[in-house]
Amino acid sequence: MAEEYKYDEDIVDQPDMMLTDDALEEKEQRVDYEQESEMHSLASSMTEKWEEYKNARTDIEDRWLEDLRAFNSQYDADVLGKVNASDRKRSKVYVGLTRTKCIAAYSRIVDLLFQAGDRFWNIEPTPIADIGPQAEQDLSQQAIQEVTQLTGETPIDSRELIGARMDELAGEFQNEMQARAQQASDDMQTLIDDQLVEEDAEIKIKQALMEMVIMGSGCIKSATIKIKKTERFFQDPTDGQFTLMYEEEPAPDIEAVSIFDIYPDPYASTMNEADGLFRRHILNRSQFKRLGESDGFDQELIDQCLRMYSEGNHTEASHEKERRDIANVNRLGESNRFEVLEYWGLVSGHDLKDYGIDIEDEADQYQANVWISSGKVLKAQLNPIMTQRIPYQIFPYEKTPHQFWGVGVARMMRDSQATMNAATRMYIDNIAISSAPMIEVNSDLLAAGEDPTDIYPMRVFIREGGDASVPMMRFYQPNNVTQGLGNIIEMFRTFADETTSLPSYTHGEQSRGLNKTATGISMLMGAANVALKSTIKNIDDYLTKPLIESLYYWNMEWHEDDAVKGDSKVVARGSSALIAKEMQSQRLLQFLEITSNPMDAPLIKRKKLLEDVAASMDIDPEQVIVTDEELQQAIRASMQGDPNANPDQGMEAPTGPPSGEIDQMQR
Repeated sequence: MAEEYKYDEDIVDQPDMMLTDDALEEKEQRVDYEQESEMHSLASSMTEKWEEYKNARTDIEDRWLEDLRAFNSQYDADVLGKVNASDRKRSKVYVGLTRTKCIAAYSRIVDLLFQAGDRFWNIEPTPIADIGPQAEQDLSQQAIQEVTQLTGETPIDSRELIGARMDELAGEFQNEMQARAQQASDDMQTLIDDQLVEEDAEIKIKQALMEMVIMGSGCIKSATIKIKKTERFFQDPTDGQFTLMYEEEPAPDIEAVSIFDIYPDPYASTMNEADGLFRRHILNRSQFKRLGESDGFDQELIDQCLRMYSEGNHTEASHEKERRDIANVNRLGESNRFEVLEYWGLVSGHDLKDYGIDIEDEADQYQANVWISSGKVLKAQLNPIMTQRIPYQIFPYEKTPHQFWGVGVARMMRDSQATMNAATRMYIDNIAISSAPMIEVNSDLLAAGEDPTDIYPMRVFIREGGDASVPMMRFYQPNNVTQGLGNIIEMFRTFADETTSLPSYTHGEQSRGLNKTATGISMLMGAANVALKSTIKNIDDYLTKPLIESLYYWNMEWHEDDAVKGDSKVVARGSSALIAKEMQSQRLLQFLEITSNPMDAPLIKRKKLLEDVAASMDIDPEQVIVTDEELQQAIRASMQGDPNANPDQGMEAPTGPPSGEIDQMQR
């Protein structure tokens, strides 16, 4: 009987006499595993909190899936079911406007944040650099020594002189500290730039921005510590052979995380209010085993889990199945993966103490980091981050009051997209049905062998009997109502432009009524950027500043070079750069147009003006504007009547100003 038993998760509940020797050994291992991992209350409290966070996020998951389908130009199951139920010959076309709008918004945001040669953040020293108590004590000692040497009096009798000298020294020292703070800020900025490049931060931020545009929110895990392994070849001086060796050093870790894997505190409306956050990891066996190599993880417990769950413990969530269907990815068999939950946030002091972590007050709550799998604690530690923050930045496309998750482009235009789809399906169906007449055939009047479906020009049908006044065939022409449907489609296309604040001309529309002058286009694009400014400001507040601050604090704590450490602050300048660039470009183009006349030309430094216009349009002035030497040569050659002068080099030959005004024109 034991030979016929099929082992499953309930093996521990089976009597020993019903199990084979291998199954009995497996049962003993599982019992030991569960007893060892359930000695404390931390596992149960984390599992209970996970269920609460997961269940609270169900509604928003359904909304994200709808937005994702819209981006991929796919109908929701209920809409597709209704279309198929009525008649399978009806049109199922999908107007992919949501994808176009999302790509347009994403491209504009990326183009702004990742401009060539510019960054959307800065490290700047505080207005008054903090000199600290030790520096103040050094100033006092230096003032006493200088006054004593100068007057020969004791410090007690020279308090006024000491105070005056301290004020002078303080001013000098403050200037020196400010200069050092500026240098430290510059060095820190260069260091963070390098760290972002090494972590491929631009690619990761772009991944998160795409989710933000489509589903309303994006997520980045900010700087946490990791051990970076670098491969290097070293040559043995004795035999000259090269050996591959690994160097390990601490480095900041930055990750792009899908919002489908993030489960924040359901009672919070911002990350600052959240008590905690879960991240769901789905790992293969090798990834799960490598967790044990990281500091703080229970390697023995991980090995036991690997032995206990030969096919993994991953249970597929409903949103995983839907996302796979949307991506047209089929699942073959079991995933053989492991589900691991990473928690950051407040944990009861009682649970931490029960687990064995040394804390001051058992009745208090502490910021901690806990990893669990199958209800077993794999790792638990107090939050190692200096600021004690949750290292996940969730940023919205558009923020809605009293709601944690943002609203994206797909959700903004959902009604317009659905109405356009319905109207377009009707449009195509009406075109199809009204393209030719409908035919009614009285088969009783047809001669034997006549096929009424075989119709062509000059076709002759043989008729037999019947009343001559009764037609053998009647033709009906369905009404063509496509004009009205076309108006509905265009009306809701306009609604989509309005609701998303992404007019069609921002992503390539060319219409007759569109102002095609440089100034007009600039003004239209500036108006279209009004709504984009709020999105960029959200990125500044909820992503850029927290992310760069996390790298700043990481370097203050872990970096070996003290020269980069100073009294600095992080400035996110994405929205300010957008406003400044937009206003500057508009004003330059307007000024250029106003002064493009013979009367104002001698008074304008046109070369400088053109350079500024090119720079505001992200065009390298050196590539399109001639140098002073080339301009001087072109003018001289034109005035001397040189037949070999290149008319394309420099500006056109002057027609009015005398030679004495050439220098003024060059300015």
